[in-house]
Formats: sequence, C-alpha cells, structure tokens
Amino acid sequence: MNFVAAILYAMSASSLLAVLLGFLRGGLDHSSAALALGGGLLVVSFALWQGRNSSTRSQPPSLPEWLAIIAFALVSLRIFLWVEFFDGDEIKVLFDNNLGDLPLHLTYVRYLANGVPFWPDNPIFTGGTLTYPIGIDLFHSLFVLLGMDVFRGFIWIGLLGAALTGAALWRWGRGIALVGFLANGGLAGFEIFHAAKLADFQAMLAWKSIALALFATQRGLLFALPAGLLLLSSWRSRFFGVDAGVRPAAKKPPRRKRSSSADPEIQAESDNWRLPVWGEVLLYASLPLFHFHTFLFLSVLLGVWLVFRRQEWRGLLQLIGSALAPATVLVFLITGGLKGGHLLGWKPGWMWNDQGFLDWCQAHWPMNSAEMISFTFAPLALTFDSQTTPLWIAGLTFWPINFGVLPIFVGLLVAKLCRPQSSMWARLVVFPALGIFLICCFVKFAPWEWDNTKLMVWSYLVILPFLWSEVLSRWPRWGQTLAVVMLFFSGFISTLGGVDGSHAGQTIAVRSELDGVADGLRGIPARERFAGAPTYNHPLLLNGRKMVLGYEGHVRSHGLDWDEPAGKLKALMNGDEHWQALAAELGVRYLFWGWRESEEYQDSSQPWRKSTRLVASGEWGAIYDLRSAPTAAPELPDMKE
Repeated sequence: MNFVAAILYAMSASSLLAVLLGFLRGGLDHSSAALALGGGLLVVSFALWQGRNSSTRSQPPSLPEWLAIIAFALVSLRIFLWVEFFDGDEIKVLFDNNLGDLPLHLTYVRYLANGVPFWPDNPIFTGGTLTYPIGIDLFHSLFVLLGMDVFRGFIWIGLLGAALTGAALWRWGRGIALVGFLANGGLAGFEIFHAAKLADFQAMLAWKSIALALFATQRGLLFALPAGLLLLSSWRSRFFGVDAGVRPAAKKPPRRKRSSSADPEIQAESDNWRLPVWGEVLLYASLPLFHFHTFLFLSVLLGVWLVFRRQEWRGLLQLIGSALAPATVLVFLITGGLKGGHLLGWKPGWMWNDQGFLDWCQAHWPMNSAEMISFTFAPLALTFDSQTTPLWIAGLTFWPINFGVLPIFVGLLVAKLCRPQSSMWARLVVFPALGIFLICCFVKFAPWEWDNTKLMVWSYLVILPFLWSEVLSRWPRWGQTLAVVMLFFSGFISTLGGVDGSHAGQTIAVRSELDGVADGLRGIPARERFAGAPTYNHPLLLNGRKMVLGYEGHVRSHGLDWDEPAGKLKALMNGDEHWQALAAELGVRYLFWGWRESEEYQDSSQPWRKSTRLVASGEWGAIYDLRSAPTAAPELPDMKE
C-alpha cells in the first residue's frame, strides 16, 4: 500500500510542478517535462525510503474476495486495453460512452504538449481560460513531450489508474468495495431473463455502471478515486482509531464465525495504517487539479468532522490549513478565477423526469390515452406521439429501477447507526455521505444533472463497507449471499454486457486525416485560434489546436455561455458581409475549411477564398490566414464538389 501511495505522490507532485513550470517558462517543453517527472521520481524515492520499515497486515482474501479481485482485474483490462485502438486507418474507442470524452482528453493532452502559455486558454471556447480539472491530461502530456505515443499513453495511464484504484478499493472496503464498484445498479439487469442476452441494461438509466460511465470516461478519476480512498483510509486511522473498531492490543479479540468476507472495517484497520501527514496534504491539496467533485466531497467530510470531532481539531486544522493555500489556487485556476460556468440549479427528483428515462418507461410499459385517463389526471402525464406514460408512474419507478434494494439496506444501516452505542466513525461518514446524496437529488451541480453522479458515486462508495460491517456481517451465510445477489446481480450483468465481445468500437478519427492536418499546421503557433465546424472530433482539436467552439455538448456541460459565440461563428462561416469583423471579435486568425464545414455550411459564399492567404491545403481541406492578403497560389476546388 505504501507503493500505491508513492505512485500517487509522484503523479500529484509531477503535475503540480508542471503547472509551476508552465507559468514560469510560458508553457511546457521537453526540459519542463523532464524536470516535472524528475521531481515526481524524487518524491517517490523519499516516500519509499521513509516507509521502508513500515508494513501492513490484513487477513488474506477469502474465495469470494478473490473472485471480486479477478473480476475487477478482467473488467479493467477490457476497458483500458481497448480504451482506444486502431482499425486500419481508423482510430476507434470501444465504448459509446467514450465517443465524445476521449477526443476531448486527446485535445487537452496534445494542446498542453504543444507548449501553450499557462494558465491555458480554453481550446473549445473562445474568450476564456480553461475551466476543467486537467491534472491527469497534464500528467499524460509530460510523457508525450518526452516521446511517448499519445495513444499508447491512454492505455498505460488507464491501466496504472485501474491498478491504483483496485488497491485503494481493497484498502477501503475489501471485497464488497470491489464488487460494489463493478456492479452498482438496480433492477434493469434482471431483463436478461427476458432478453436472453448480455447488454448494458442501465445505459439509458440515470444510475449507470460506474465502471463504464465514469471509470472508463472521466480520466481525472484515475487519480482521484485511489487518492480519495487512501485519504479516507488514512483519516479513519488518524482521526477515528478508537471508534473505528481498533481493539486494544492487550485484549484478545473474541471469536467470531468466519463469514464469506472479512469485516473490512476491522481488518483494514487492524494494522493502524496511515499516510504521512505530508502525503495527506499533498494528495488532498492537489485534488482540485484532477477532480473537483472528489475534493468537494472530502472537504464536506472534513468540515463535518471539525464540528463533531473536537478532540481531533489540532490534526484536522493542521491538514486543512496546510492544504488551504495550494487548493485555493487550484480551484481559482480551474474555475476561471472563481467564475467558471453557470452550474448550480434547482432540480428536485434528480433525473426522474429525464427524457431518456421517460422513453425507457414508454418502451417497457406503454399506455394509450384512454388507459391513462381512466386512473390519472391529464396534467400528470406526458405525451409521446400517440402514446402516454403517466408522470407519476415514472416518478415511482425511477428509484427502484435505478437503485433496486439498496435504499432498503441503507435504511437498515441508518437504523443501526441511530442507536446510542453505534460507531462514531460510521455515523460521521455515513450521515454526511447520505446528506450529500440527498442534496444531489434536489440540486444540480452542473447544467446536465447527470453530472451529479460524480458526487453521488462517492456517497455510494464510502457507505459500502459500513453496509457490510454494520449490517450484513451479522447475518448468516445464506442471508449474506442472498443480499449480495440482490444488491449486485443486476449491476454486474449490465457491466458484463457493456464489456463483452459484441462491441466492435466507434470511429473517432482517421489517422491519415490527422497526419495531413498536422503537416498543414506546421509553422502556425499553438496560441492561434481557428474557426471551423464545432464537433467533438475535429482534426484541429485532435491535434491540440484552439477553436472558437468545440462540441456543443462539452461546452454546454461546462456551463459556458456558448449561444452568442455560436451565432457569430455561424455567420462567419457562412460568409456574412461582416465576416472579418466577426473573426476579430471571436479572436480568430485562421479558418479551416474541410468536408465537415462543407456539410455544416452548405450555403456559405466563402469570401476568404479570394481575399485571404491560403496557408496549407490537401485532401483534408484548407487553412486560410484571415489577416494576410492572398498570394498567387492556384484556386482550390470547391469542397462542395
């Protein structure tokens, strides 16, 4: 476990050093990357030397736990060995969930490796700085600067993050944490008995498979999950050692019947393992750079402990005070000076009336208007062409379909923790976690309410060990087996259906096109912004260049005011009579015209073809310098043809 922590220290330290060097040197280059990664190696060496005499002890895995470990390893290998791959001239991703996300991360990695000034401008939105936790992409870019193939980097960093996450899940909650991570879900997976085939039955629901919808797509979690779980494990020992169930050494623990899994709360803590204070500060303070939602969740927990754990004030204040300055600076940077986008909003019921879920309801129990009117009121129904599904039915079924019997077990846990003799540690983790989850059911923390999952997943993960230690561990073996099947069978089926061999992949780019555009971009500074069709996989973005707008879904989910720039971009690309003034307003010097632009702006007059300089051209399209007069270059064929 000390080795896992040391790797996380290196990732954190290297990324923080890269930010510092980016500011001091006006961007990253080969020497900056070497210095940053060299600093990370020094931190690794120091951490391993400091912990050379420490060791951890825990009960060996039981057979069910070995099965959980093997399942986690196999699913992780399937996800990250095929996170992207080549199929002839095509670059593909295995999962539909990654169709938009991986191109965005490829944009960030290459953009940072291009040596742009810090703090970087936003490559997918004109007129502002980058408002995104770029830590893992920044770490990736350091290896690209030292010669690693950018696509290989996605595989190796994914596998590294998966290994770290698996170890941290084991440290936090042993087998139940691993199984719960892989197999979260409700009732949708039981559809396998009707469909008679594997599929990701949760794909259209709100509470999607964590492994497929978050772990495979949200690259910041490759650092934030293991770092956050190790911090929680360390704080469990540091601030709650007595209440967490650590027995006094002088007393022999009472005999207890061996169950299908060891008690994670007792066994994980019996060695009193913890991170060094400086390690806790480093990981906690750097979290905003990698994943802001994780930092927010842990900060809420620390705040609650400050109120209810007064005997630990000194240690808590030392941790928070040491991390305050660097964490505040990072939050300031990733939010564009504490501005960022418009994120918070009132959304009671979370996604119970989301169109995707309503479509799912309509597909599974459609009703015509006559049937609906016979037992409900028209205002409580939504119309789908000629059929309707009562809104109250969607509201009632949303929670069991998404979460199954989990709320029942959580209710049992809450009842147990309300007893006076219950563990203070358990209460001061479970109750704040449930509070955060409930807030997410009424308040959206991003324009797309599904992004609340990034907070809700932490509530779910931190509660899992307590479900076992406080409730299930006291049940007979048959009861434990039945409970595990009820909790996780459906979710595991959906995860298996999402990674099975039926997936052939989705194309995100063509290598020959990317290479051709890369050649055309030579000599154009990385700080220049381009006008072009806004899409998730534009070759300019995938080569790490700035555009007026990237994919609308990304810009919208980041909470940015994209309507006005989008209107100006459309007028520019259509050849409006004021197109030159519009280009200046949008901060554009270069314009890209290829087959995407020809399809998106079919009626464009393309006035720049005769009035500006052609910089480069090829089968992929053409690049024009809007601030330079035309040369004697031959006229290009019309891309419409």
